[in-house]
Amino acid sequence: MNSNDCIKNPEDVDWEKAWADEVGPIKREKKWTKDTPKIHFEKIAIKYEFHEKLIQKLILDKNDTVLDLGSGEGAVTSLIAEKVKSVTALDSSSMMLDLLQQRIDSSNIDNIDIVEMDIEDATVDNVGSYDVVVASRSFMGIHEIKDTIIHINEIANKYVFLIVFGRNNWILEKKFFKSIGKKYPDFAPYNYLFNLLVSLGIYPNIENFDLVGNKTYDDLEDAYVRMKWKMEELTEEEIEKIKPFIKENLHKNPEDGKYENPTDKADFVLMWWKK
Repeated sequence: MNSNDCIKNPEDVDWEKAWADEVGPIKREKKWTKDTPKIHFEKIAIKYEFHEKLIQKLILDKNDTVLDLGSGEGAVTSLIAEKVKSVTALDSSSMMLDLLQQRIDSSNIDNIDIVEMDIEDATVDNVGSYDVVVASRSFMGIHEIKDTIIHINEIANKYVFLIVFGRNNWILEKKFFKSIGKKYPDFAPYNYLFNLLVSLGIYPNIENFDLVGNKTYDDLEDAYVRMKWKMEELTEEEIEKIKPFIKENLHKNPEDGKYENPTDKADFVLMWWKK
């Protein structure tokens, strides 16, 4: 990806406002709670292609200290911990951090510290400074994006790595919304974030993850539960249309028995810069 493709007269646009307008007046952060279907916790714990490629892209040293913002249950955190001196995992969900603690205990990991806090509240004054800051797919719902970027840039001594959603995510979900005559509530385009960084004098490297595999589901019920959970604003009548939609659009792979759609791939973008 050419970084220049994301710049279109950035000085003429208030990118902070453009981002906030897309996010909306209320922070769009998914809260993982005891009411979250168990299947979601099981799925996110699985190490897959993205994790391997992310670790390859991070610039880490065995003596580094790392702050993992929005660590979740630690699929990325634990891989980083294998390569550095220490990691601080910061997340706002106590449920996620409980799962991370279970991972730490079961794997006898001794270099991960846990902090329960909103990403927006993290500053150099209350979390300290770190060699590297990583935020994997945890920035897209943040409303006060400019202040948050300024704070994490102050926290990092060497590098900042942000992994955000590309525009080709949730292909099936978007197709379903179109079929019922609604616009999918997508996140702000990542070029808003890129241009905001540029307006702050930060010129990040940017690239797409070249992910090969499709999203897969154990069976049609698995797909239904996972899709339904994401669609918070649907009526009961609209929810009833999800199962026939899935049946029509997912196909069983004869090799592994999983259900998939060849157009339904994860799309992630990496932005990173050196201090």
